[in-house]
Amino acid sequence: MYSVEDWEWLSDTPEEFEEAIKNALTPNEKEFFVKMRSKELFEIAASNDVLMSDSDNPDKLYILRVGSDDILIGRDIEHPKDSPSPEEYAGLFLALKQNISHFVGRNITLLEWLRERDFNGIKYDQNNDLK
Repeated sequence: MYSVEDWEWLSDTPEEFEEAIKNALTPNEKEFFVKMRSKELFEIAASNDVLMSDSDNPDKLYILRVGSDDILIGRDIEHPKDSPSPEEYAGLFLALKQNISHFVGRNITLLEWLRERDFNGIKYDQNNDLK
């Protein structure tokens, strides 16, 4: 399906994606991992890929894909002085394991937070390089 060379410069691995797709709890979660695998492999986002806007959820969390597989998490882009500093992670799976309590005010990982929402608000067509 994909060659070893496709994954050479990525932090995430094909095995992580296969496991996540196989163990997805809902169709939306499965769609997320299928589409993110494709984005990481074939769609660079030098100007950021807005996976979720802070206006798409009550916690005002935003999630950006930077480059190929870096993930930037932040809160309330309109009021940055009132929010914790955004954090960037090398790889989707590292970002999903992060506790985002300082952004949302409760003890929860990014993956748990996305699952609570059933991945609602995730966008797959907001790559600024393709606009």
